[in-house]
Order: sequence, then C-alpha cells, then structure tokens
Amino acid sequence: MRPTAPAAPRPLYIDGAGKPIFAIFHAAAEPRSPIAVLLCPPFGWEDMCSYRSRRTWAQQLASSGHATLRIDFPGSGDSGGGPRDPKQLESWTDAVAVAAGRLADESDASRIVAVGIGIGGLVAYRATAAGAPVDDLALWAVHARGRSHTRELRAFSAMEAGQAGDRGQRSADVPEGSLGVAGYLLSPQTLAELDATDLTELSLPDANQRRVLLLERDGRAVDERLKGAIEASAAALTVAPGKGYERMVTLEPQYAVPAQAVFDRVATWLQAGEPPTRGRSSSRPSSQPSVAPSAQSPVELSEGFGVGVRETPFACPHPSGDAFGVIAEPAGQRAQMCVVWLNAGPQRHTGPNRMWVEAARRWAARGVPSLRVDLAGIGDADGDPLPLADSRSFYTDAYVAQVRAVLDALEGRGLPARFVLAGLCAGGYWALRTILDDRRVAGAILLNPGALVWDGGLSLAQREARTLAQKAMSLAAWKRVIAGQTTISAHVRTARMLVAGAWRRLRELPSRISSRGARRADTLDRDFDRLLGENRRLAIVFAGQEPLYHRLLAEGRVERLPRWPNVSLQYIDLPEEVHTLRPLWVQQRVHSLIDESLADELARSQGRAATTP
Repeated sequence: MRPTAPAAPRPLYIDGAGKPIFAIFHAAAEPRSPIAVLLCPPFGWEDMCSYRSRRTWAQQLASSGHATLRIDFPGSGDSGGGPRDPKQLESWTDAVAVAAGRLADESDASRIVAVGIGIGGLVAYRATAAGAPVDDLALWAVHARGRSHTRELRAFSAMEAGQAGDRGQRSADVPEGSLGVAGYLLSPQTLAELDATDLTELSLPDANQRRVLLLERDGRAVDERLKGAIEASAAALTVAPGKGYERMVTLEPQYAVPAQAVFDRVATWLQAGEPPTRGRSSSRPSSQPSVAPSAQSPVELSEGFGVGVRETPFACPHPSGDAFGVIAEPAGQRAQMCVVWLNAGPQRHTGPNRMWVEAARRWAARGVPSLRVDLAGIGDADGDPLPLADSRSFYTDAYVAQVRAVLDALEGRGLPARFVLAGLCAGGYWALRTILDDRRVAGAILLNPGALVWDGGLSLAQREARTLAQKAMSLAAWKRVIAGQTTISAHVRTARMLVAGAWRRLRELPSRISSRGARRADTLDRDFDRLLGENRRLAIVFAGQEPLYHRLLAEGRVERLPRWPNVSLQYIDLPEEVHTLRPLWVQQRVHSLIDESLADELARSQGRAATTP
C-alpha cells in the first residue's frame, strides 16, 4: 500500500485524571502500525525548549504509521490546574494512564508505547508499574531516583538565582520550600513526592511481555540502577545512544534543534517490535467508544475562582502558517472586551513561565474572554520555524498582518471587537504595530519589548551578544560539562555559534545608525501622538537590564512621557537581565501590573458601553 499523508493534528481535552488534560492527537498515515505512541514531556523550561521539536517528532511518527498523542501534564501547559495543586505526581501518573487509554481508543492500536523525557519518563515508568495501559517504554535521560532529577533542578535553580535577580525575594503566594527553576514552580509537596520516588522499587507487571528502550544523554551513560532493575525484571531491554539532548531540550526555543538521530533510533526500535503484518487489528479491549471531540469542543475548568471558565482550541488559516491557540471564556456574563496574548518571541502560546495561561483564566473568571495564540512557526502553529533562529525574522510586517487576521477570526466568532493585546519581546512589538494599524485595538501591554520602532536589530544584537556570552561562560554551563552532560567541544561549539551569530548581526547594522536613531525617535513621537489623539492606551513594562529601556532613558524619552498621559512605563529595577521574567517575585509583580492595565481598560469599556446608544 502506498503511504498516505497523516491528517492534520487535532487538539482535544481528556477527562479522568482529576483535571482536564490538554492533548494533541496525530492520526497515523496509512498503512497504520499496530503501535501507537504517547509522548510524555519533560518539566518546565525543558518542556518549553523542546516543544516544537516534539511536535516535529510526533508528525514524523504519524507519517510512519504510528498514531501519536502529545500531552501536557496537569498543572502545566494548557491542562487544568496549577503547579501549587496537591498530589501533583499522582495527577501526572493518572494522566499517563488516562491518556494511554484514550490513545488506544482513538488509534485502535494493539500496543501503546510511552516515550518519556526526563521527569516525563519517570512518570511514564511509574504509571506503567501502577497498571496504566502502556505496553512498552522508551526513556530518554531518565534517572531511577526522583531525587536525582530534583537535585539537578535544585543545582540549576541555585546557580540561576545568583545570576538572575532573585536576591532572596519571594512571591507572597509561593509557599516556603518551593523551587523556582527557570521560571517554573515546583511546590514543596511535589518535590517531596519526586524525592521519594525510586523506580527500582516498582515492578513492571508482565515484564517478560514488555520492551524498554533506555537512551543515553549525549554520551552520558544511562542510570545503572534503572538498567539493572529492568534487566532483572525480564523485560526486553535495549540501551542506545541519545545524541542531541542538549541541543533539543536545553537550548532556548528559537535555537533548539530536533534530535533526529534519536527520532530515527526510536523509529527503528518501534519497527522491530511490530508483528510481521501491519494493520489495524487490535487485541486490546476498548474501554470507551471512540468519540473524538472536534477542535471547537470546549472544556469546563474549575480553577478555584468561584466561577466557571471554558476553554476551546482555536485555529486561524493564514498563508504564512495557520495560527493555533486556546480561547478562555467566562461560563457566565461576558464583558465587552477581549484580550489577545501574543507569543513571547519563540515561546509557545502558554507564555513565559505559563503566565499567559494563568492570566487568561484569571480574567476569564472576571468575565473577559481572551485568546493565547501561536503565530507562524511557533508552538503548534504551522509554518517554518527555521528562519526564527535569526531574531530579526520576528520583526516583520507578516506577523503584524497575522495578528490582524487573528482579530478578524475572533470577531467572526462573535467575540467582542474591542481588543487589548499583550506580548513579551517580539510579541510586544507586534502589539504596538497592530494598535497603530487597527482601530479595534483599544490598548496594548508591552513586556520587555524588543523594539518599539524597528531599528535594524540594534537592541536585539546588543542584548543577544551580552546574554548569550554570559550563558556560554556561566558556571551552570560548565558544570554540565564537568558532570558529563555535554562535552567541552560541544559546549564550545554551541557557545561560539550563538555568540558569533549575535555579534555578526551587530556588525551587519547600517553604519549610519545615529541618523537612523534620530528618525526612529521622531517616528515614536508620532506614534505616541497618534495614540493619544485616538484615546488608546499603552502600558510598557521593563524588568532588569533591557537595552531598549536604557536607550529610552538616554534619549530623554522616559522623562518626557508626561506629554503622553495615555502611555505608562513601569520599570522593575534589577541589576541583572531577566528578559523572560524568570524570578517568581518578578512574575508576581508583572501579573499585578497586567491586572492594573486590564482593570483600567475594562472600566473604560464599561463606561463606553454605558454611554453608547
């Protein structure tokens, strides 16, 4: 049979694990394999960095005939709940079991393979030992002991705290003993649950009927205790290289590279486990009828707000690549205002440190619908991500045009056509350019914007050269070398690539940058004057050492801001670079500033509605 292209990925919500599980289902191309794959993500920042690569992985698996399901664990991504919820490890374990059952029903596969990365692999093993409908396991960079994972996270958090402005400050709503890792939170209870987990104490049922693949981590050997336990269980064990972990899972999203060698290795291992004849026959009993919700099916969330919140997947066709997102709406009365949360550069629509999810649900509970959205090449949107390795690719008219197309789609769905746009970095730039081009946008919130008027990339090159050089030479990076998580040559090669690229962009800037700067300042004055004349609001927030903020200071623009009472600028004073708002106390402060801006705009929209005939 000639292979066919797989169907488009389908978003859905899965109930049964206490909190709704957000998932993306990739249907298998024909001829279908009897093996389906459940992809279990790593934690926090590694989840964000590897997200697009895992989407690519799922698409490749589906093209090879393997139905594939990607999930967000409860309290993460677009799933229900939050990181402070109790019994997180149990919820994650239950999520694997429920998702595996749903995958079996959706695919009619006879075997389910769970592929887990880092903590995601530990959870997949734990769920399988507890009786989840998982047959085989592929585990990449997984330790036998949970405390080995948390030890690495604690070490990284401690080093980052010294470099990223933590300064001993704490968020008021974060319990003592919590751990912030690259902006993502682990509660004291979740840490304790992970620390108490030892996979060698768990038995895999019917182990002699199972296959397990253990993947190294860029030459770092697999966990010997875990390997020994699997060998003793009589499961069929394969140990293989895991080249590409660092570049896929730990580099920032825009530089992350799919680990094709691992994808190919897993594909070969999967094929070796297939029966001689591929087909859809299944010996697994179906636990429920195969009723897949469409991309428009909402889910009800209970997030502790006291009122209901509904969320619905969203898609918007566009020539650059169809946008993808999630709409959060109140279950009750709806305000005449809609918020659109734009990508923070290459980060997916959940936002930096999942801030867009938290803010969207908080404001949906207050009656304000919103969309958090991926634009072309980012997260779950279609389009080519490769050009985005050059930060200048974000600052094009094409993205502003796509934002406007998204607003058209939202208005076409009947959502209020009075919009507020919010974005970090490039998302802030898109928000500003859109409010200038589209009268439906009443306000915009810009967080650490990369530019206000495009200057050819000066601000970006300055920040990238400094921050990438700092990261390349950081203690954390070299400790990964010492720990054997990467090699000296690989680290130096990656560091050289990143730093040289940033400096190259700096050198490529036009030589007459001073005259361009003058023109930029004049343009910005005109932009602010126009927004003032149209009574539209702009809230700008800078945190830490942002080159653009210091340029605005040097130009005297900050002290001249009273000329534009519709434009507010808040600065969170830090001696370090915190571009993506990683310190937890900075996140709390930014959430407060966002809430102030949205509350002001909501009051304006209500006043406008009350006086409009």
